Parts: sequence; structure tokens; C-alpha cells
Amino acid sequence: MLNRVLDFFRPKRAPAESRCDSRTFNAALDNFPALQVLSEQQLDRLQERAAQIMQQKTFLGGSGYEPSREDRLSVALLAALPVLRRGLDWYQDFHTFVLYPEAFVTELDETDDDGLVHSGQDLRVGEAWSRGPVILAMSDVHASGQGDGFNVVVHELAHQIDHRNGEANGFPPLPDGMQPATWTRVFSAAYDRLLAELERGEETGLDPYAAESPAEFFAVASECFFDAPRWLSAHHPDIHRQLVALYGYSP
Repeated sequence: MLNRVLDFFRPKRAPAESRCDSRTFNAALDNFPALQVLSEQQLDRLQERAAQIMQQKTFLGGSGYEPSREDRLSVALLAALPVLRRGLDWYQDFHTFVLYPEAFVTELDETDDDGLVHSGQDLRVGEAWSRGPVILAMSDVHASGQGDGFNVVVHELAHQIDHRNGEANGFPPLPDGMQPATWTRVFSAAYDRLLAELERGEETGLDPYAAESPAEFFAVASECFFDAPRWLSAHHPDIHRQLVALYGYSP
């Protein structure tokens, strides 16, 4: 289990945001080509959601880092994607983003099959703690949203959404009208397909990290849904349909 981020308890607090004006919003949008395919109505709502996130969430810098206003807006823009239609109630269980300039070190405890606990360190670009902070490396935030299927902010926030009904297991709370049996069938089949492809040594369209667990599969699929939706629709149409129903729109 992840215990703590090194130097986490020496954060620097970023000032609260009061608004997200159109000029600043459009300048930030230029950094993320995957967002520029949204409709005009979706972009208006994205600006609104990003402003709400900047106002309602606390942004801290880890290890003495001082997040800039551009850093906070970049995170907020990408964080707005999963809640564009569903609203910020989906993020009510966490209150803080902790931002590092680059990948950060975490301390790790793992229990083996014999019950022995092994401690160590790991280098991460993102983490999402249940009812705790979302921790991000700004280097990878800036690399997100380029249309190649990578979005570290969406990935970690998919974990937070997954945590809403307990342990992250790839089965988030489903909106009314969605069938749990269909979700389970579709995601289980896609997950097994990925494992089989890796077992055969084949190249996979989805990031192989999705094979780590059903929770990671859901997070990686969510990244792809928002960053490369046409590819996901073409290669995993059932997954794409389920994510359209979950998030309430198609990007």
C-alpha cells in the first residue's frame, strides 16, 4: 500500500482563483489539441467546470514547488473532462491537488504471497488516494491531451471516480439507466483480450499498463476515451459506448 509521498507535508499553497477569463482559457486550450475538437457548447461548459475546479479545490506544491496559475489552469482543464456533464459532485470525496514539477518518489509497502511486507520506493507521475489528494507531475500534465491517448489527469481522476463506491476495482458507480451486468461483461471481455494479447507478445493499442488490474484498465480506457476517442470507438466500440453512457457525452 502506498503510504506517503516524500516531502508531502511541506507543501506550498497556491492562491485561490476567482475566475477563468476567456483570454486565459483560450491560451491554455492551445496547449491541448485533444480539447480543441470539442464543440462550442462543450468548450463553454469546459471553461465553466475548470473555473469551478480552480475555485473549489486546493492546489499545493510538493517539495517546495510553487504551482503557477498556468499550472493550475492546465490541471483544471483536463480535470473538467470527466465531469463536464456529470458535475463536481463526482469529485466531492477529494479536495486537494498536489503538484510536482517532475516525477516524484513514493514509499511503497507490498505484501507477498507469504504475508511478508516489503518496503521500497517508486517513481510516479500521478497518484490518487481514496478520499485523499490527487498528486501529479506537471511534466506529464503538459504532455497530456495531445491526441495520442495519454492523459495523466484523467487517469488519476478516473481512479477517484472509481473510489466513489469503495475500493478502486474498475467498477465505478453507474448513472441511472446503465446496466451493471453489461458494464461487467464488456470490460471483463476487453481486459481478458488485453491479457491474451500481451501473453502472445502482440502489440496492444491500449497502454499495456492497463493490464495491471481492472482499475488500471478503466483508468487507461478513460484516458483514451478523452484523448483519442475515434481510435477507441474504432477498436473498442463496446468500451466506447459504455464510457459515453458513464460520462454523459462523447468528446
